[in-house]
Amino acid sequence: MSATGPAAPVAPAPPAPVWTVPGPPEEVARSYRAQGWWRATETFATDLRRVAARHPGRTALVQHRTIASGDRHLVELSYARLDLYVDRFAAALAALGVRTGDPVAYQLPSRWETAALFLACVRLGAVALPVLPGFGGRGLGQLLALSQARVCVVPDEWEGVPYAELLASLAPGLPWLRHRVVLGAARPTGAVDFVRHFLRAPHERGPFGRRTPPADAAHRVCLMVGVADAGDSYRAVLHSPNTLYAGCLALGAPAGPGARPHGAVSYSALPLTSLASLLYAVCRPLTVGGTGVHQDVWTAEGCLDLMATSGVEHAFAAPAQWAEVLAAQRGAPRRLPRLRSAMSGGRTRTPPELLGALPKALGAPVRAVWGTPELGLGSVARGDIPAERAGESDGVPVAGLEISALPGHDRGPDAAPALRVRGPSVCLGVLRAGSSAPVPAWGEDGGWVDVGDRGRADGLGGIRVTARAEHRGGAFFLVPVDRVESALLAHPKVREAVVVPWTDAEFGERPCAVVVPATEDAPPALLELREHLAARDVPATALPTRLELVGSLPLDDRGAVRRDGLRTWLERLRPGRPRGSA
Repeated sequence: MSATGPAAPVAPAPPAPVWTVPGPPEEVARSYRAQGWWRATETFATDLRRVAARHPGRTALVQHRTIASGDRHLVELSYARLDLYVDRFAAALAALGVRTGDPVAYQLPSRWETAALFLACVRLGAVALPVLPGFGGRGLGQLLALSQARVCVVPDEWEGVPYAELLASLAPGLPWLRHRVVLGAARPTGAVDFVRHFLRAPHERGPFGRRTPPADAAHRVCLMVGVADAGDSYRAVLHSPNTLYAGCLALGAPAGPGARPHGAVSYSALPLTSLASLLYAVCRPLTVGGTGVHQDVWTAEGCLDLMATSGVEHAFAAPAQWAEVLAAQRGAPRRLPRLRSAMSGGRTRTPPELLGALPKALGAPVRAVWGTPELGLGSVARGDIPAERAGESDGVPVAGLEISALPGHDRGPDAAPALRVRGPSVCLGVLRAGSSAPVPAWGEDGGWVDVGDRGRADGLGGIRVTARAEHRGGAFFLVPVDRVESALLAHPKVREAVVVPWTDAEFGERPCAVVVPATEDAPPALLELREHLAARDVPATALPTRLELVGSLPLDDRGAVRRDGLRTWLERLRPGRPRGSA
Protein backbone atom coordinates (compact mmCIF):
# COMPACT_ATOMS: atom_id res chain seq x y z
CA MET A 1 0.00 0.00 0.00
CA SER A 2 0.99 3.64 0.33
CA ALA A 3 4.21 4.72 1.94
CA THR A 4 4.16 6.88 5.00
CA GLY A 5 4.60 10.60 4.42
CA PRO A 6 3.88 12.99 1.56
CA ALA A 7 2.91 11.14 -1.58
CA ALA A 8 4.27 12.03 -4.99
CA PRO A 9 1.93 12.30 -7.99
CA VAL A 10 0.95 8.83 -9.10
CA ALA A 11 0.34 7.26 -12.48
CA PRO A 12 -3.30 6.87 -13.54
CA ALA A 13 -4.98 3.74 -12.23
CA PRO A 14 -7.62 1.66 -14.02
CA PRO A 15 -10.77 3.76 -14.18
CA ALA A 16 -13.08 3.41 -11.21
CA PRO A 17 -16.82 3.69 -11.66
CA VAL A 18 -18.01 7.30 -11.62
CA TRP A 19 -21.26 7.33 -9.72
CA THR A 20 -23.38 9.60 -11.86
CA VAL A 21 -27.16 9.75 -11.54
CA PRO A 22 -29.55 11.54 -13.89
CA GLY A 23 -31.41 14.32 -12.15
CA PRO A 24 -34.99 15.43 -12.60
CA PRO A 25 -36.39 16.57 -15.96
CA GLU A 26 -35.13 20.00 -16.96
CA GLU A 27 -38.49 21.63 -16.33
CA VAL A 28 -38.42 20.36 -12.72
CA ALA A 29 -34.82 21.50 -12.20
CA ARG A 30 -35.69 24.88 -13.71
CA SER A 31 -38.62 25.20 -11.32
CA TYR A 32 -36.40 24.37 -8.32
CA ARG A 33 -33.91 27.03 -9.40
CA ALA A 34 -36.63 29.61 -9.99
CA GLN A 35 -38.03 29.02 -6.50
CA GLY A 36 -34.58 29.37 -4.95
CA TRP A 37 -34.21 25.78 -3.81
CA TRP A 38 -31.38 24.96 -6.23
CA ARG A 39 -28.47 26.94 -7.61
CA ALA A 40 -27.12 26.97 -11.15
CA THR A 41 -23.38 26.68 -10.48
CA GLU A 42 -22.57 27.52 -6.86
CA THR A 43 -21.63 24.94 -4.24
CA PHE A 44 -20.66 25.08 -0.57
CA ALA A 45 -17.04 25.42 -1.67
CA THR A 46 -18.13 28.58 -3.52
CA ASP A 47 -19.83 29.87 -0.37
CA LEU A 48 -16.65 29.28 1.62
CA ARG A 49 -14.44 31.11 -0.89
CA ARG A 50 -16.86 34.05 -1.13
CA VAL A 51 -17.11 34.61 2.63
CA ALA A 52 -13.34 34.08 3.04
CA ALA A 53 -12.73 36.87 0.51
CA ARG A 54 -15.18 39.29 2.14
CA HIS A 55 -14.73 38.43 5.83
CA PRO A 56 -11.46 36.49 6.17
CA GLY A 57 -11.28 36.81 9.95
CA ARG A 58 -14.82 35.65 10.65
CA THR A 59 -15.04 32.36 12.57
CA ALA A 60 -16.13 29.46 10.39
CA LEU A 61 -15.76 26.48 12.74
CA VAL A 62 -15.50 26.02 16.49
CA GLN A 63 -14.52 22.65 17.91
CA HIS A 64 -14.43 21.41 21.48
CA ARG A 65 -11.40 19.11 21.22
CA THR A 66 -10.36 16.47 23.73
CA ILE A 67 -6.62 16.37 24.35
CA ALA A 68 -4.39 13.61 25.70
CA SER A 69 -4.81 14.67 29.33
CA GLY A 70 -8.57 14.31 29.04
CA ASP A 71 -9.06 18.08 29.24
CA ARG A 72 -10.71 20.05 26.48
CA HIS A 73 -9.94 23.23 24.66
CA LEU A 74 -11.55 25.22 21.88
CA VAL A 75 -10.18 25.18 18.35
CA GLU A 76 -11.41 28.02 16.16
CA LEU A 77 -10.87 28.31 12.41
CA SER A 78 -11.46 31.52 10.49
CA TYR A 79 -12.97 31.49 7.02
CA ALA A 80 -9.60 32.38 5.51
CA ARG A 81 -7.83 29.54 7.32
CA LEU A 82 -10.56 27.02 6.48
CA ASP A 83 -10.48 28.09 2.82
CA LEU A 84 -6.71 27.61 2.74
CA TYR A 85 -6.97 24.12 4.22
CA VAL A 86 -9.78 23.13 1.87
CA ASP A 87 -7.56 24.14 -1.05
CA ARG A 88 -4.68 22.21 0.48
CA PHE A 89 -6.77 19.10 1.15
CA ALA A 90 -8.23 19.16 -2.36
CA ALA A 91 -4.77 19.36 -3.90
CA ALA A 92 -3.55 16.67 -1.50
CA LEU A 93 -6.32 14.36 -2.72
CA ALA A 94 -5.41 15.14 -6.32
CA ALA A 95 -1.80 14.24 -5.51
CA LEU A 96 -3.08 10.84 -4.40
CA GLY A 97 -4.71 10.33 -7.79
CA VAL A 98 -8.26 11.37 -6.88
CA ARG A 99 -10.14 12.80 -9.84
CA THR A 100 -13.61 14.17 -10.51
CA GLY A 101 -16.23 11.59 -9.56
CA ASP A 102 -13.88 9.41 -7.48
CA PRO A 103 -15.24 8.39 -4.05
CA VAL A 104 -13.22 9.39 -0.97
CA ALA A 105 -14.18 7.65 2.28
CA TYR A 106 -13.44 8.81 5.81
CA GLN A 107 -14.39 7.48 9.24
CA LEU A 108 -13.21 10.27 11.52
CA PRO A 109 -14.21 11.92 14.79
CA SER A 110 -16.04 15.25 14.79
CA ARG A 111 -13.00 17.43 14.15
CA TRP A 112 -12.52 20.40 11.87
CA GLU A 113 -10.40 18.23 9.58
CA THR A 114 -13.52 16.11 8.92
CA ALA A 115 -15.49 19.14 7.73
CA ALA A 116 -12.56 20.41 5.65
CA LEU A 117 -12.19 17.02 3.97
CA PHE A 118 -15.83 17.05 2.85
CA LEU A 119 -15.46 20.57 1.44
CA ALA A 120 -12.24 19.53 -0.30
CA CYS A 121 -14.15 16.75 -2.06
CA VAL A 122 -16.76 19.28 -3.18
CA ARG A 123 -14.08 21.66 -4.45
CA LEU A 124 -12.30 18.86 -6.30
CA GLY A 125 -15.51 17.36 -7.71
CA ALA A 126 -14.92 14.08 -5.85
CA VAL A 127 -17.61 12.15 -3.97
CA ALA A 128 -17.38 12.19 -0.16
CA LEU A 129 -18.32 9.04 1.74
CA PRO A 130 -18.44 9.89 5.47
CA VAL A 131 -18.78 6.71 7.55
CA LEU A 132 -20.34 6.88 10.99
CA PRO A 133 -17.97 5.71 13.74
CA GLY A 134 -20.85 3.58 14.96
CA PHE A 135 -20.71 1.41 11.84
CA GLY A 136 -17.47 -0.22 13.01
CA GLY A 137 -15.00 -2.11 10.86
CA ARG A 138 -17.61 -4.37 9.27
CA GLY A 139 -19.72 -1.46 8.06
CA LEU A 140 -16.65 0.41 6.83
CA GLY A 141 -15.55 -2.58 4.79
CA GLN A 142 -18.94 -3.01 3.15
CA LEU A 143 -19.23 0.68 2.27
CA LEU A 144 -15.71 0.76 0.85
CA ALA A 145 -16.55 -2.23 -1.35
CA LEU A 146 -19.89 -0.74 -2.38
CA SER A 147 -18.47 2.66 -3.31
CA GLN A 148 -15.11 1.40 -4.64
CA ALA A 149 -13.50 4.34 -2.85
CA ARG A 150 -9.99 5.29 -3.99
CA VAL A 151 -8.89 6.76 -0.65
CA CYS A 152 -9.96 6.13 2.93
CA VAL A 153 -9.02 8.27 5.94
CA VAL A 154 -9.28 7.00 9.52
CA PRO A 155 -7.73 7.85 12.92
CA ASP A 156 -5.06 5.56 14.28
CA GLU A 157 -7.22 4.84 17.33
CA TRP A 158 -10.32 6.49 18.70
CA GLU A 159 -12.21 5.69 21.89
CA GLY A 160 -10.57 2.29 22.14
CA VAL A 161 -11.10 1.21 18.52
CA PRO A 162 -7.93 0.57 16.41
CA TYR A 163 -9.26 2.04 13.16
CA ALA A 164 -5.90 2.03 11.37
CA GLU A 165 -5.39 -1.67 12.04
CA LEU A 166 -8.95 -2.47 11.00
CA LEU A 167 -8.54 -0.61 7.71
CA ALA A 168 -5.20 -2.35 7.04
CA SER A 169 -6.87 -5.73 7.56
CA LEU A 170 -9.65 -4.82 5.10
CA ALA A 171 -7.32 -3.51 2.38
CA PRO A 172 -6.39 -6.85 0.71
CA GLY A 173 -10.05 -7.38 -0.19
CA LEU A 174 -10.50 -3.86 -1.61
CA PRO A 175 -8.67 -3.71 -4.95
CA TRP A 176 -9.94 -0.20 -5.74
CA LEU A 177 -8.56 1.27 -2.52
CA ARG A 178 -5.32 2.92 -3.60
CA HIS A 179 -4.41 4.77 -0.40
CA ARG A 180 -5.00 4.33 3.29
CA VAL A 181 -4.55 7.58 5.20
CA VAL A 182 -4.22 7.71 8.98
CA LEU A 183 -4.70 10.69 11.28
CA GLY A 184 -2.22 9.89 14.03
CA ALA A 185 0.41 7.17 14.05
CA ALA A 186 0.46 6.09 10.39
CA ARG A 187 3.82 4.29 10.23
CA PRO A 188 2.83 1.06 12.07
CA THR A 189 0.27 0.19 9.37
CA GLY A 190 2.21 1.60 6.39
CA ALA A 191 -0.38 4.28 5.66
CA VAL A 192 -0.08 7.83 4.40
CA ASP A 193 0.43 10.21 7.32
CA PHE A 194 -2.50 12.65 7.31
CA VAL A 195 -0.63 15.38 9.18
CA ARG A 196 2.39 15.28 6.86
CA HIS A 197 0.50 14.88 3.59
CA PHE A 198 -2.66 16.94 4.19
CA LEU A 199 -1.85 19.47 6.90
CA ARG A 200 1.82 20.35 6.50
CA ALA A 201 2.53 19.92 2.80
CA PRO A 202 1.49 23.10 0.88
CA HIS A 203 0.03 21.22 -2.10
CA GLU A 204 -1.96 24.29 -3.13
CA ARG A 205 1.34 25.86 -4.25
CA GLY A 206 2.37 22.82 -6.28
CA PRO A 207 1.38 21.36 -9.64
CA PHE A 208 -2.21 20.71 -8.53
CA GLY A 209 -2.73 24.33 -7.50
CA ARG A 210 -5.96 25.85 -6.17
CA ARG A 211 -8.91 23.79 -7.24
CA THR A 212 -12.11 25.05 -8.84
CA PRO A 213 -15.23 22.83 -8.84
CA PRO A 214 -16.39 21.53 -12.24
CA ALA A 215 -18.89 23.78 -14.02
CA ASP A 216 -21.74 21.33 -13.38
CA ALA A 217 -20.68 20.53 -9.80
CA ALA A 218 -23.97 21.80 -8.30
CA HIS A 219 -25.86 19.00 -10.05
CA ARG A 220 -23.36 16.15 -9.68
CA VAL A 221 -23.23 13.58 -6.89
CA CYS A 222 -20.96 14.92 -4.14
CA LEU A 223 -22.02 12.82 -1.16
CA MET A 224 -22.75 9.17 -0.39
CA VAL A 225 -24.66 8.64 2.87
CA GLY A 226 -24.14 5.11 4.18
CA VAL A 227 -27.26 3.37 5.48
CA ALA A 228 -27.42 0.03 7.29
CA ASP A 229 -30.06 -2.35 5.94
CA ALA A 230 -31.50 -5.60 7.22
CA GLY A 231 -29.21 -8.59 7.09
CA ASP A 232 -26.06 -6.58 7.89
CA SER A 233 -25.89 -5.09 4.40
CA TYR A 234 -25.37 -1.46 3.45
CA ARG A 235 -26.44 0.98 0.77
CA ALA A 236 -25.49 4.51 -0.14
CA VAL A 237 -27.88 7.42 -0.62
CA LEU A 238 -26.56 9.85 -3.24
CA HIS A 239 -26.86 13.62 -2.82
CA SER A 240 -25.71 16.60 -4.87
CA PRO A 241 -24.76 20.08 -3.63
CA ASN A 242 -28.22 21.20 -4.76
CA THR A 243 -30.17 18.58 -2.80
CA LEU A 244 -28.02 19.41 0.25
CA TYR A 245 -28.56 23.15 -0.30
CA ALA A 246 -32.32 22.60 -0.32
CA GLY A 247 -31.90 20.65 2.91
CA CYS A 248 -30.04 23.60 4.44
CA LEU A 249 -32.88 25.95 3.46
CA ALA A 250 -35.37 23.59 5.09
CA LEU A 251 -33.32 23.62 8.31
CA GLY A 252 -33.02 27.37 8.38
CA ALA A 253 -36.48 28.28 7.14
CA PRO A 254 -38.93 25.36 7.04
CA ALA A 255 -41.45 27.63 5.28
CA GLY A 256 -39.19 27.84 2.23
CA PRO A 257 -36.44 29.98 0.70
CA GLY A 258 -36.44 33.58 1.81
CA ALA A 259 -34.63 35.94 4.13
CA ARG A 260 -32.07 34.02 6.17
CA PRO A 261 -30.13 35.15 9.25
CA HIS A 262 -26.54 36.12 8.51
CA GLY A 263 -23.74 34.95 10.76
CA ALA A 264 -25.86 32.44 12.68
CA VAL A 265 -24.01 30.12 15.09
CA SER A 266 -25.25 26.52 14.72
CA TYR A 267 -24.34 23.50 16.86
CA SER A 268 -24.97 19.81 16.23
CA ALA A 269 -24.36 17.08 18.80
CA LEU A 270 -24.42 14.28 16.23
CA PRO A 271 -21.22 13.02 14.56
CA LEU A 272 -19.88 15.17 11.73
CA THR A 273 -20.06 12.08 9.52
CA SER A 274 -23.86 12.10 9.83
CA LEU A 275 -26.04 13.89 7.28
CA ALA A 276 -27.73 15.90 10.03
CA SER A 277 -24.49 17.41 11.33
CA LEU A 278 -23.09 17.91 7.85
CA LEU A 279 -26.14 20.00 6.98
CA TYR A 280 -26.59 21.74 10.32
CA ALA A 281 -23.01 22.45 11.45
CA VAL A 282 -21.11 22.67 8.14
CA CYS A 283 -23.18 23.41 5.04
CA ARG A 284 -25.88 25.65 6.48
CA PRO A 285 -23.47 27.99 8.30
CA LEU A 286 -21.46 28.44 5.10
CA THR A 287 -24.53 29.57 3.16
CA VAL A 288 -25.18 32.42 5.63
CA GLY A 289 -21.58 33.26 6.54
CA GLY A 290 -22.15 31.73 9.96
CA THR A 291 -20.28 29.48 12.36
CA GLY A 292 -20.54 25.71 12.80
CA VAL A 293 -19.93 24.32 16.29
CA HIS A 294 -19.24 20.72 17.32
CA GLN A 295 -17.42 18.55 19.87
CA ASP A 296 -15.26 15.52 19.17
CA VAL A 297 -16.37 13.53 22.24
CA TRP A 298 -19.98 13.76 23.36
CA THR A 299 -20.81 14.66 26.95
CA ALA A 300 -23.87 16.58 28.07
CA GLU A 301 -21.77 18.87 30.27
CA GLY A 302 -19.41 19.58 27.38
CA CYS A 303 -22.39 20.34 25.14
CA LEU A 304 -23.77 22.91 27.58
CA ASP A 305 -20.38 24.52 28.16
CA LEU A 306 -19.76 24.73 24.43
CA MET A 307 -23.16 26.27 23.69
CA ALA A 308 -22.62 28.83 26.46
CA THR A 309 -19.07 29.86 25.55
CA SER A 310 -19.59 29.86 21.76
CA GLY A 311 -22.84 31.81 21.76
CA VAL A 312 -24.79 29.07 20.00
CA GLU A 313 -28.07 30.32 18.51
CA HIS A 314 -29.41 27.10 16.97
CA ALA A 315 -28.84 23.57 18.25
CA PHE A 316 -29.65 20.09 17.00
CA ALA A 317 -29.36 16.80 18.92
CA ALA A 318 -30.90 13.37 19.15
CA PRO A 319 -33.54 12.79 21.86
CA ALA A 320 -31.14 10.56 23.84
CA GLN A 321 -28.63 13.40 23.90
CA TRP A 322 -31.19 16.02 24.88
CA ALA A 323 -32.28 13.78 27.77
CA GLU A 324 -28.72 13.87 29.10
CA VAL A 325 -28.52 17.62 28.55
CA LEU A 326 -31.73 18.10 30.51
CA ALA A 327 -30.35 16.15 33.48
CA ALA A 328 -27.03 18.03 33.34
CA GLN A 329 -28.75 21.41 33.09
CA ARG A 330 -30.92 20.65 36.09
CA GLY A 331 -27.84 19.62 38.05
CA ALA A 332 -25.64 22.61 37.14
CA PRO A 333 -27.55 25.21 35.10
CA ARG A 334 -25.74 27.20 32.41
CA ARG A 335 -26.99 30.45 30.99
CA LEU A 336 -27.62 30.22 27.25
CA PRO A 337 -28.64 33.81 26.45
CA ARG A 338 -28.09 33.56 22.69
CA LEU A 339 -29.91 30.28 22.11
CA ARG A 340 -32.91 30.99 19.90
CA SER A 341 -34.10 27.54 18.84
CA ALA A 342 -33.39 23.84 19.26
CA MET A 343 -34.38 20.78 17.26
CA SER A 344 -34.77 17.24 18.54
CA GLY A 345 -35.35 14.05 16.59
CA GLY A 346 -34.42 12.69 13.20
CA ARG A 347 -34.47 8.90 13.14
CA THR A 348 -35.99 8.55 16.64
CA ARG A 349 -39.06 10.19 18.16
CA THR A 350 -38.75 12.74 20.96
CA PRO A 351 -40.76 11.67 24.05
CA PRO A 352 -43.51 14.17 24.92
CA GLU A 353 -42.17 14.52 28.48
CA LEU A 354 -38.75 15.54 27.18
CA LEU A 355 -40.26 17.92 24.65
CA GLY A 356 -42.24 19.54 27.43
CA ALA A 357 -39.33 19.99 29.85
CA LEU A 358 -36.54 21.13 27.51
CA PRO A 359 -37.76 24.67 26.62
CA LYS A 360 -37.72 25.80 30.25
CA ALA A 361 -34.32 24.23 30.90
CA LEU A 362 -32.74 25.73 27.78
CA GLY A 363 -34.62 29.02 27.73
CA ALA A 364 -35.56 28.56 24.07
CA PRO A 365 -38.28 26.86 22.02
CA VAL A 366 -37.63 23.23 21.11
CA ARG A 367 -39.20 21.60 18.05
CA ALA A 368 -39.42 17.90 17.33
CA VAL A 369 -38.39 16.95 13.81
CA TRP A 370 -38.53 13.91 11.55
CA GLY A 371 -35.97 13.20 8.87
CA THR A 372 -34.20 10.48 6.93
CA PRO A 373 -30.92 10.07 4.99
CA GLU A 374 -32.89 10.34 1.75
CA LEU A 375 -34.08 13.89 2.39
CA GLY A 376 -32.50 15.41 5.49
CA LEU A 377 -35.26 17.28 7.30
CA GLY A 378 -38.78 16.06 6.49
CA SER A 379 -41.17 17.61 8.99
CA VAL A 380 -41.07 20.08 11.88
CA ALA A 381 -43.45 20.28 14.81
CA ARG A 382 -45.49 23.45 14.94
CA GLY A 383 -45.00 23.60 18.71
CA ASP A 384 -48.51 24.64 19.70
CA ILE A 385 -50.57 21.62 18.70
CA PRO A 386 -51.83 19.27 21.46
CA ALA A 387 -51.40 16.26 19.16
CA GLU A 388 -47.70 17.08 18.86
CA ARG A 389 -47.26 17.49 22.59
CA ALA A 390 -48.94 14.13 23.06
CA GLY A 391 -46.66 12.45 20.52
CA GLU A 392 -49.51 11.87 18.07
CA SER A 393 -48.16 14.08 15.29
CA ASP A 394 -44.71 14.60 13.78
CA GLY A 395 -45.48 18.07 12.48
CA VAL A 396 -45.89 19.47 9.00
CA PRO A 397 -43.65 18.84 5.99
CA VAL A 398 -41.04 21.45 5.18
CA ALA A 399 -41.86 23.63 2.19
CA GLY A 400 -41.32 22.05 -1.20
CA LEU A 401 -41.56 18.48 0.09
CA GLU A 402 -44.31 16.14 -1.07
CA ILE A 403 -45.16 13.18 1.20
CA SER A 404 -47.22 10.30 -0.11
CA ALA A 405 -49.35 9.98 3.05
CA LEU A 406 -50.82 13.48 2.72
CA PRO A 407 -53.98 14.32 0.77
CA GLY A 408 -53.26 15.07 -2.85
CA HIS A 409 -50.14 12.91 -2.90
CA ASP A 410 -51.67 9.47 -2.31
CA ARG A 411 -49.71 6.79 -4.13
CA GLY A 412 -52.58 4.33 -4.13
CA PRO A 413 -53.97 1.84 -1.59
CA ASP A 414 -51.05 -0.58 -1.86
CA ALA A 415 -48.42 2.08 -1.25
CA ALA A 416 -50.32 4.29 1.22
CA PRO A 417 -48.66 3.04 4.46
CA ALA A 418 -45.13 3.49 3.12
CA LEU A 419 -43.79 7.02 3.29
CA ARG A 420 -42.51 8.18 -0.06
CA VAL A 421 -41.12 11.64 -0.60
CA ARG A 422 -40.38 13.94 -3.52
CA GLY A 423 -38.88 17.40 -3.59
CA PRO A 424 -35.74 19.53 -4.00
CA SER A 425 -33.97 18.10 -0.93
CA VAL A 426 -34.62 14.44 -1.85
CA CYS A 427 -31.59 12.41 -2.94
CA LEU A 428 -30.74 11.81 -6.60
CA GLY A 429 -30.60 8.04 -6.21
CA VAL A 430 -29.59 5.02 -4.17
CA LEU A 431 -26.70 2.61 -4.70
CA ARG A 432 -27.39 -0.88 -3.34
CA ALA A 433 -25.07 -3.78 -2.67
CA GLY A 434 -24.75 -6.02 -5.72
CA SER A 435 -25.85 -3.30 -8.14
CA SER A 436 -23.60 -2.10 -10.92
CA ALA A 437 -25.23 1.34 -11.00
CA PRO A 438 -27.37 3.51 -8.72
CA VAL A 439 -31.14 3.50 -8.99
CA PRO A 440 -32.12 7.10 -9.88
CA ALA A 441 -34.89 8.84 -7.98
CA TRP A 442 -36.14 10.43 -11.19
CA GLY A 443 -36.63 7.20 -13.06
CA GLU A 444 -39.83 5.28 -13.66
CA ASP A 445 -41.29 6.45 -10.33
CA GLY A 446 -41.10 10.14 -11.20
CA GLY A 447 -38.93 11.32 -8.32
CA TRP A 448 -40.71 9.44 -5.51
CA VAL A 449 -38.31 7.79 -3.04
CA ASP A 450 -39.32 5.26 -0.38
CA VAL A 451 -37.64 6.23 2.92
CA GLY A 452 -38.45 2.97 4.70
CA ASP A 453 -40.76 4.52 7.30
CA ARG A 454 -44.51 4.11 7.44
CA GLY A 455 -47.01 6.78 8.30
CA ARG A 456 -50.31 8.52 7.72
CA ALA A 457 -51.84 11.97 7.74
CA ASP A 458 -52.46 13.31 11.25
CA GLY A 459 -55.70 15.04 10.24
CA LEU A 460 -54.20 18.45 10.99
CA GLY A 461 -52.27 19.00 7.78
CA GLY A 462 -49.22 17.12 9.02
CA ILE A 463 -48.01 13.55 9.33
CA ARG A 464 -47.78 10.86 11.95
CA VAL A 465 -44.87 8.44 11.46
CA THR A 466 -46.32 5.17 12.68
CA ALA A 467 -43.26 2.95 12.19
CA ARG A 468 -39.67 4.02 11.72
CA ALA A 469 -37.38 1.92 9.55
CA GLU A 470 -36.14 -0.79 11.90
CA HIS A 471 -33.27 -1.76 9.64
CA ARG A 472 -31.50 1.54 10.26
CA GLY A 473 -28.57 1.07 12.59
CA GLY A 474 -24.96 1.71 13.26
CA ALA A 475 -24.95 4.44 15.87
CA PHE A 476 -26.24 4.82 19.41
CA PHE A 477 -27.93 8.14 18.71
CA LEU A 478 -30.38 6.20 16.49
CA VAL A 479 -31.53 4.07 19.44
CA PRO A 480 -34.88 5.10 21.04
CA VAL A 481 -33.40 5.02 24.55
CA ASP A 482 -36.56 6.00 26.42
CA ARG A 483 -38.56 3.27 24.68
CA VAL A 484 -35.97 0.59 25.41
CA GLU A 485 -35.59 1.63 29.04
CA SER A 486 -39.36 1.68 29.61
CA ALA A 487 -39.66 -1.80 28.14
CA LEU A 488 -36.79 -3.09 30.29
CA LEU A 489 -38.47 -1.81 33.45
CA ALA A 490 -41.52 -3.88 32.55
CA HIS A 491 -39.51 -7.09 32.94
CA PRO A 492 -40.22 -8.78 36.31
CA LYS A 493 -36.51 -9.39 37.01
CA VAL A 494 -35.53 -5.73 36.51
CA ARG A 495 -35.69 -3.13 39.27
CA GLU A 496 -33.80 -0.32 37.54
CA ALA A 497 -32.28 -0.03 34.06
CA VAL A 498 -30.53 2.43 31.78
CA VAL A 499 -29.22 2.04 28.25
CA VAL A 500 -25.81 3.48 27.36
CA PRO A 501 -23.45 2.98 24.39
CA TRP A 502 -20.42 0.71 24.24
CA THR A 503 -18.04 0.32 21.32
CA ASP A 504 -17.29 -2.94 19.58
CA ALA A 505 -14.30 -2.76 17.22
CA GLU A 506 -15.95 -4.87 14.54
CA PHE A 507 -19.59 -3.85 14.79
CA GLY A 508 -19.20 -0.29 16.09
CA GLU A 509 -21.33 1.51 18.66
CA ARG A 510 -23.98 -0.69 20.26
CA PRO A 511 -26.47 -0.37 23.16
CA CYS A 512 -25.63 -1.84 26.57
CA ALA A 513 -28.26 -2.46 29.25
CA VAL A 514 -27.05 -1.64 32.76
CA VAL A 515 -29.53 -3.34 35.08
CA VAL A 516 -30.18 -3.49 38.81
CA PRO A 517 -31.88 -6.90 39.29
CA ALA A 518 -35.11 -7.17 41.23
CA THR A 519 -33.51 -9.94 43.30
CA GLU A 520 -29.83 -10.82 43.57
CA ASP A 521 -30.40 -14.57 43.39
CA ALA A 522 -32.36 -14.49 40.09
CA PRO A 523 -30.88 -11.83 37.79
CA PRO A 524 -32.06 -11.54 34.17
CA ALA A 525 -29.97 -12.87 31.27
CA LEU A 526 -29.20 -10.92 28.14
CA LEU A 527 -31.07 -13.34 25.88
CA GLU A 528 -34.29 -13.18 27.87
CA LEU A 529 -34.15 -9.37 27.97
CA ARG A 530 -33.68 -9.23 24.21
CA GLU A 531 -36.64 -11.60 23.71
CA HIS A 532 -38.70 -9.49 26.12
CA LEU A 533 -37.88 -6.30 24.19
CA ALA A 534 -38.46 -7.87 20.78
CA ALA A 535 -41.92 -8.99 21.92
CA ARG A 536 -42.67 -5.33 22.64
CA ASP A 537 -41.73 -4.27 19.11
CA VAL A 538 -38.38 -2.73 20.00
CA PRO A 539 -36.40 -2.53 16.71
CA ALA A 540 -33.77 -5.20 16.23
CA THR A 541 -31.04 -2.57 15.87
CA ALA A 542 -31.96 -1.14 19.30
CA LEU A 543 -31.76 -4.43 21.21
CA PRO A 544 -28.90 -4.40 23.76
CA THR A 545 -25.91 -6.48 22.73
CA ARG A 546 -24.37 -6.33 26.18
CA LEU A 547 -25.71 -6.63 29.73
CA GLU A 548 -24.05 -5.41 32.90
CA LEU A 549 -25.59 -6.23 36.29
CA VAL A 550 -24.97 -3.73 39.09
CA GLY A 551 -26.09 -3.27 42.68
CA SER A 552 -27.10 0.35 42.11
CA LEU A 553 -26.93 3.08 39.49
CA PRO A 554 -24.61 6.09 39.98
CA LEU A 555 -26.60 9.25 40.71
CA ASP A 556 -25.70 12.92 40.84
CA ASP A 557 -26.72 15.26 43.66
CA ARG A 558 -30.14 15.74 42.06
CA GLY A 559 -30.85 12.04 41.76
CA ALA A 560 -30.28 11.75 37.99
CA VAL A 561 -28.33 8.80 36.62
CA ARG A 562 -24.72 9.68 35.72
CA ARG A 563 -24.70 8.18 32.24
CA ASP A 564 -21.29 9.63 31.43
CA GLY A 565 -19.85 7.80 34.42
CA LEU A 566 -21.43 4.56 33.25
CA ARG A 567 -19.94 4.97 29.78
CA THR A 568 -16.48 5.52 31.28
CA TRP A 569 -16.93 2.47 33.49
CA LEU A 570 -17.91 0.32 30.51
CA GLU A 571 -14.79 1.36 28.63
CA ARG A 572 -12.65 0.37 31.61
CA LEU A 573 -13.91 -3.20 31.33
CA ARG A 574 -11.64 -3.68 28.31
CA PRO A 575 -9.74 -5.78 27.34
CA GLY A 576 -11.42 -9.12 26.91
CA ARG A 577 -14.96 -10.11 26.12
CA PRO A 578 -17.39 -8.10 28.25
CA ARG A 579 -19.63 -9.90 30.67
CA GLY A 580 -23.01 -10.64 29.12
CA SER A 581 -21.98 -9.82 25.55
CA ALA A 582 -24.11 -11.19 22.72
